[in-house]
Amino acid sequence: MRSLGLVCLLAAPAWADDSAPTPAIADTYAPPDFMKQAPPLPPMIDTATAWRLDLPGALQIALRDNLNIAVERESVVAASLGITVAAGVFEPQVRGSYTHTSSQQPPATAQEGMSGGIVKFDTDDWRLSLSQRLSTGMQLSVDFANDRSKSSAGTAVEPLNYRSSLTATVTQPLLRGFSMDRVIPRIDILRAEIANERERAQLAVTAAQVIEHTEDAYWDVVLALYAYDLQRRSQQRAEEQMALTQRQITAGLLPPGDLTSAESTLASRQLAVVQAELNVEAAWDALRAVLNLPRDQWSKPILPTEAPSFADETVTAEDELKLAITNRPELAQAKLDIDSQTLNVRQADNNRLPEIDLGLSGGLIGQDSTYGGALREYGRADATTWALFLNLTWTPLQRATRAAAEIEREHGKAMMLKRDQALQDIWAAVRDAVRTQTGAARQVFAAAKFRTLSAKNLEIEQRKFLTGQTSNFVIAQRQEELAQAQLAELQAVVAHKKAQAALLRATGRLLDERGVKLH
Repeated sequence: MRSLGLVCLLAAPAWADDSAPTPAIADTYAPPDFMKQAPPLPPMIDTATAWRLDLPGALQIALRDNLNIAVERESVVAASLGITVAAGVFEPQVRGSYTHTSSQQPPATAQEGMSGGIVKFDTDDWRLSLSQRLSTGMQLSVDFANDRSKSSAGTAVEPLNYRSSLTATVTQPLLRGFSMDRVIPRIDILRAEIANERERAQLAVTAAQVIEHTEDAYWDVVLALYAYDLQRRSQQRAEEQMALTQRQITAGLLPPGDLTSAESTLASRQLAVVQAELNVEAAWDALRAVLNLPRDQWSKPILPTEAPSFADETVTAEDELKLAITNRPELAQAKLDIDSQTLNVRQADNNRLPEIDLGLSGGLIGQDSTYGGALREYGRADATTWALFLNLTWTPLQRATRAAAEIEREHGKAMMLKRDQALQDIWAAVRDAVRTQTGAARQVFAAAKFRTLSAKNLEIEQRKFLTGQTSNFVIAQRQEELAQAQLAELQAVVAHKKAQAALLRATGRLLDERGVKLH
């Protein structure tokens, strides 16, 4: 009667009135004993050779060696150099040329020579030019042109004559290619700067993904090792039960056939241990891959030193979204894309304007029978030249330029929609992360209660077995329930750790929380 009363007491929650309020979840959580100590390695692994790795160390290795981050770092370097490339239009340019011409021909006029004669011409031309474009769009240039002519023609100024000219020119666009805020002349540099900032934001996106993947892989190793430990404990309980059954049979309290049930249970537990060992190896490889370890280190066992702790916290999707809007690099990228498209629209509108260039040039000319004499003429400034010019280029119909401007505006609208889509995706991701973390916390408390009751049920059945009131089959069921309850609690705690990292990434705070500084 006492046993029946105990069974009724344990079954009482199932008989309770469905209308009764649900009991509140415990406010505090106490981890079970098996999670308070480091998990054991499989017996074939030499503990002395194990690589003891904490989570900060794993993250540091991943940030240094992960291939995805390495690729993004190279992209950042390339984008930074792109600014220098774009600024190349404002670098001074030097051009030089040299030409030698020699000819022998009949005279074209009586002044050049007599009929039937041959006039010989030898000329050497060399030129040096220096040009510089300013951020206002103004073009500065200096040309130094020289000519050496040797001729037997009668029209030659001198048989040997040197002519040199030094000309300076200033050209300023007034409409197309110009803006008062200097945006249009510098538009390629501004685009390159935006591209550089976007690539740095992409590095932050990739780094956050790698950190989350690394943490997930790290906790998967922790989960696999503890799960292996739980399977070993379950196997040990099956071994003890089989030994107890053997003693009961020897004492004549149980029939010999009951040994088969105990042996079957033990065989099932041994199979589970083998599978747990394989899961440990698979988890190790996943962590090695994300850390990008050298091949010679893949055979080294990894022993995580972090314990799977649990601390519940209350968060709301609305509060987390505010953090995400401030911190998510994807939203920063969307803003940069809009800024870049705004530049495209401005340039397209500027291209619709007439091209009007105002210029001024002035120069000095020197000529003498010697090259030095020709250069000295500059000082006297006897021969000078200057010019004021205005160039106009215009396409009155503007069909192509108008269509190009409309295309860029449509692209701008698309960029705005993409930003809205990114915000919506982030909102969905934040809600999912909050829901996952909250659900994981509830599962931890529920699994802990399940584990506590399963342990009590097993203890009751074991006492009943000693008095012959139950069977090996029921004992095996209770053992399996306890193993599943312990594993469920372990999985819930690890899932909560992963959910915390996922929420930090969803709100853009994972790098700051992990103390990661990207350079």
